Amino acid sequence: MKLQKILFSFDGRIGRRTYWLAILALIVAVLVLTFAPFLLESEKAAVLMLALTSQFIWLLSLWPILAVGSKRLHDRNKNGWWLLVFWLLPFALFVGGFSIALFDDPRTGRSGDFSTGLIPVLASLPPALWGIVELGILPGTKGPNLYGADPAQQLELR
Repeated sequence: MKLQKILFSFDGRIGRRTYWLAILALIVAVLVLTFAPFLLESEKAAVLMLALTSQFIWLLSLWPILAVGSKRLHDRNKNGWWLLVFWLLPFALFVGGFSIALFDDPRTGRSGDFSTGLIPVLASLPPALWGIVELGILPGTKGPNLYGADPAQQLELR
């Protein structure tokens, strides 16, 4: 499968090896692009560039990350919408719990409550771990499924 299809198409299936290589490459690319402004001579310019570009870079990487995850779920014979459970739910719980723990409530004037914020942070772990197992550890379905041919069999034919 071509790199363009791996990163930008939501069709087809990919195996565990391709999934991990693509995710690792995306993470490295995002980190390099995010912190590249620090190579500038001026520290103030670097901080300004980092502030302006980091969210944009992460936003641009969202499509390939979702495409790769979706194809991996297809290999498991699951719909790509499961990414909401594996990635969005843990992220929302973690950020919500973190904000409860650290920030003051403007409505009540109460300061951050670490113990209350810890509950959603801990609740984010099971779906995140389940996603890691489902996407990166368990093998795909053998043979063709609803989403296409078995990527392992396609490698054997070459």
